[in-house]
Amino acid sequence: MPRANMLIADDVGIGKTIEAGLVVHEFVLRHRARNCLVVCPSSLQEKWRLEMRDKFGFEFHILDSDAVRQLRRTRGIHINPLESHPYVITSMDWLKRPEQQPMLDATLPPDTNLYPRKFDLLIVDEAAHVAPAGDGRYATDSQRTQLVTRLSPHFEHRLFLTATPHNGKPESFQALLALIDPQRFARGVRPNAAQLRQVMVRRLKAHIKQVRPDAPFAERRIHPLPLTYSDDEVEAYGWLQRYTELRRKAAG
Repeated sequence: MPRANMLIADDVGIGKTIEAGLVVHEFVLRHRARNCLVVCPSSLQEKWRLEMRDKFGFEFHILDSDAVRQLRRTRGIHINPLESHPYVITSMDWLKRPEQQPMLDATLPPDTNLYPRKFDLLIVDEAAHVAPAGDGRYATDSQRTQLVTRLSPHFEHRLFLTATPHNGKPESFQALLALIDPQRFARGVRPNAAQLRQVMVRRLKAHIKQVRPDAPFAERRIHPLPLTYSDDEVEAYGWLQRYTELRRKAAG
């Protein structure tokens, strides 16, 4: 595709990080990506750095408060941390903080319709955390939603990864799709199935087993465990049920 705007929603353990690394590698070989920004939860930053280095030979740099201080000590206070390295990993919760907004102001052009885009490839891991929450006609944007909404128009290609693409709220899912590809999808509009197939890839472990009978996924077995509750616990549970019934009646 001219632009690779993709939602990889494979099951846990299938290898979304490796798939993303293959996309990065292919883009670099085809001279379609000179830089890449990975936005992920802070607990996954080191995992991303090691996977990209050990499996693909890319030297990604983790950008956090310590890294910014070190950059400014060694390269001057006017260095723009987001543009200091072509391959950067950062935490979505760190980048959304108010104190990081001046850095984004200095990095991102004010015009979101500027061509060519300033950056090439944006990867958002655990993208379900970015989808806005809420029921009703409109979903409410979180700070994470606002961050990715601000970032995504300045990247030529967008790759979102999540094992839980849909939280059961259509408005939230529509907003996530609009972040990935605003040309195909819009908030508040039910996604067309054919258009969705163009951008979303989802495989479950059962699908992998059908292709590879020797796939190393353990079979899930459910064993009921009987529990014995004390009289106090049974009484407390009864009061809780009674309280719940009263609240439901009041709400009705």
